[in-house]
Amino acid sequence: MTRRPLATVPEIAAHYGVPQKTVHRWHQTQTGPGQLMFRVGRYLRARWDDIDQYDADQAGGQRAA
Repeated sequence: MTRRPLATVPEIAAHYGVPQKTVHRWHQTQTGPGQLMFRVGRYLRARWDDIDQYDADQAGGQRAA
């Protein structure tokens, strides 16, 4: 099994099309995908698999054709 690198704040912001400040706010308030994030030292990270699952859950498990 190949591991994907952990998602960084800039990558998460780009993924959702929001400013990095919004990603930090999500983490602080534990809302949306911010609840998936955790600290590695002083840096916020998230697992891409968790983000993918969150996106699928939000879409109701349906994918666009």
